[in-house]
Amino acid sequence: MSCILTIAGKNFDVDTFISVSKLKPYKISYKGQPKFKTKPNSEKLSRSLLSIQTSKAGFNNLNKQISDTVRYLKRNKDKLTHIALTKEIDHAILDFGIDLRIDREKVLYQSDTFPNELLKLAGDLKLDIELSIYPVDMQEILERRTKEGSPKSA
Repeated sequence: MSCILTIAGKNFDVDTFISVSKLKPYKISYKGQPKFKTKPNSEKLSRSLLSIQTSKAGFNNLNKQISDTVRYLKRNKDKLTHIALTKEIDHAILDFGIDLRIDREKVLYQSDTFPNELLKLAGDLKLDIELSIYPVDMQEILERRTKEGSPKSA
């Protein structure tokens, strides 16, 4: 997934928020649940959260992620205003996931810009913006770590 809106809080009542806002998350997690479903005795979540996909564009297409997300924010502006009205929300973040383009041969630096339209919409809705950069071969790295028995986190 490429751009995800995550809304979270220590005392956040996810179910009430969904009922009031009418937003449709693809993932809901509750405070106190194990962080990893495969490890029920692992560390527990310290906050409740919901995640909404605002774009399905690939990690190699930030411009499409941005245009999809602007469209999503505009279409759902009334629903998203509940974020600022819900005091139990500690943070609401739009996370754009992209590929690392730096290869130290052809590409020596990476620079990405967010247009003011997105920044204004996000700011008006009290949304932070995050850019998460992943290695192009992340899936291979994770698979190798799994085979070697190393930690699965990136």
